[in-house]
Order: sequence, then structure tokens, then C-alpha cells
Amino acid sequence: MEIPLFPLNTVLLPGASLPLRVFEPRYRTMMSDLLGDVVPGSAGGQPARTGDEAASFGVARIREGFEVGGRAETHDVGVIAAVEWVRMDSDGTLELLARGTRRFRIEDRLDDDPYPRAVVALLDEPVGASPEKALGFARSAMVRYVRAVAQLLRSEPEDVTLPDDPVAASYALAATLSVEPNVVQALLEAPTATERLVRAAAIARAEANLLTVVGPPARRPTIESTSLN
Repeated sequence: MEIPLFPLNTVLLPGASLPLRVFEPRYRTMMSDLLGDVVPGSAGGQPARTGDEAASFGVARIREGFEVGGRAETHDVGVIAAVEWVRMDSDGTLELLARGTRRFRIEDRLDDDPYPRAVVALLDEPVGASPEKALGFARSAMVRYVRAVAQLLRSEPEDVTLPDDPVAASYALAATLSVEPNVVQALLEAPTATERLVRAAAIARAEANLLTVVGPPARRPTIESTSLN
């Protein structure tokens, strides 16, 4: 199927939220085609269409190029984003909240007139082998990771739990990790949920070990308010 495409420097995961500020004319045209008329200055924004009528577009991470300006080449695997909420500012800029739904693979990248588009195929979400074992490994790794982050920040650990569904759990764990976008992209492209769980758990354990070794950040020296340096 053909979809509008929004190349970004970030990786959207299924189930994750995506706040966007849309100011470029080509993407404002895209959103106008998807959403129809949006009332400017609506206090608190307005809900977008939901369910089967939800306005959606594809998000793919940029491989070469920039978010603003000319054509940007993207990775082949991205995620459909469904718009949940939108608000238009007085200057026509749109602020919206979208949520990742399904993965896709780009089969043909079309021209960017009037905005980026692509022909894509939706991807299945196979669970893979031994999901219960992978879930147990992932839950243990996430607890260690969350505790290590809390220790670094000198705060109480968050009460984070993974869903029982292996597919949802694999994306939830991937979204928890504060790692480079290329690592998240590789997790997005994992062929099965169990493989994604195992990979994400290994990353979480490695990051937890690193954070534990590094320890909490050193206290910064206090600078008097009269100092110019």
C-alpha cells in the first residue's frame, strides 16, 4: 500500500508515543490531507480520528540526509504512526501526538512531490521459540537496568513491568533503553519477538553493568551568582 512517509532521526516503536511539531510546508500539506481542517488555537488541542478512521503515516529513521530540507534516505523498516491528538498554532504550525502501531518494509520509495511517500508492505510479528524463557530473561534484565539508572540519578527505581504478550513486551523493553538510535533500529528489525527480547535484555544487562561501574555523577562545583566565569 502507498503511505505518506515522515523521515525522522528517531526510531518509532510499536506502542510508543511520538510528539511532533510540524512546520515545514510539505509536511503541513501531508497533515492537511490526512486530518482535514484543524481549528487553529483550539485550547488543549483536539482528538484526531480513531479506530479504522485514524489518520496515519509512516515513520522511518533517516539513514542519509536531514529532517528539514531536501530528500532524506531512510532505513527500509519503519512503523505506522496513528495520529491521536492535534493542535494548530496561530501561524499554522501543527503540534500532534501519534502512536506507533505496525511495522512495515519499504518496497518502493516514491518522489517527494508534494511530500515523501512510499509503497510499503506490513510486516507480521512472529513470536519465535521459547517466549516464556525470553520473557523471564527480559524481566530480570529490565529490573537490573532500571535499578542501575535510578542509582545513577540518585532516585527511587521506577515500577516498570513488561506485558505478558511477548511482542508487546519486546517493544516495551526496547523503548525503555536509553541507547543509540542505530541500536533501537536493529531491535525494531529483529525477525521475532523472542529474538528482540533476548537482544534487548542483553543490552539492558550490559548497560546496567556499565552504569554500576561508572557510578553516580560527580557533584558539580557551586558557582557564586556574582561570578562572570
